[in-house]
Amino acid sequence: MLKNRILLFIIITAVIGILFYSLRGSEDYIVTISKQRNQYEENLKNEKDSPVASLSNFTGFKYFEPDEKFKIEATFKAVSDNGQSLILMTDSTQSEIKKAGEATFTLDGKTFTVSLFDEEKIYLLPFRDLTNNKETYGGGRYINVPKDNLVGNKIEIDFNNAHNFYCAYNENFVCPIPPRENLISVEIKAGEKKYK
Repeated sequence: MLKNRILLFIIITAVIGILFYSLRGSEDYIVTISKQRNQYEENLKNEKDSPVASLSNFTGFKYFEPDEKFKIEATFKAVSDNGQSLILMTDSTQSEIKKAGEATFTLDGKTFTVSLFDEEKIYLLPFRDLTNNKETYGGGRYINVPKDNLVGNKIEIDFNNAHNFYCAYNENFVCPIPPRENLISVEIKAGEKKYK
């Protein structure tokens, strides 16, 4: 009888410990995302050509709650020719951009392959998803993916770090239009929402 109680106590203690540490991990993640968002906001407001600094109706940035479901590991395949790609801009011009490779991942049971572009210190992932024109900017969003997120052929992409293009705040800015292959046909309820 005593052995059964001791065993039950050990099991309950182990379960509580596991729950505590798993919840603590989520809390740490939320704190990290909040700090990154605050830093982004400060940088954007203080930029020389800030898209929001002169807006009288700007009340701040709006975000989905951080959700680790949208922090994904993708398989990265570098392009072999390192050539320039053309990307359409919002003013109907085309801009040259260096395609770094493709990332393949699964989200909500669907598999997607998106293009990543080389922006010196980071990879740029411009994308659209099924929240556009609803909760998020109709023209899509982007993620700056640090190059050190690539380890071997795996790359971490965190959609909680998705932001609006500058033209979402101010039509005087010209922004890239995400390429067709970067349409992710699920709702990505992560990252920045429409600002108004």
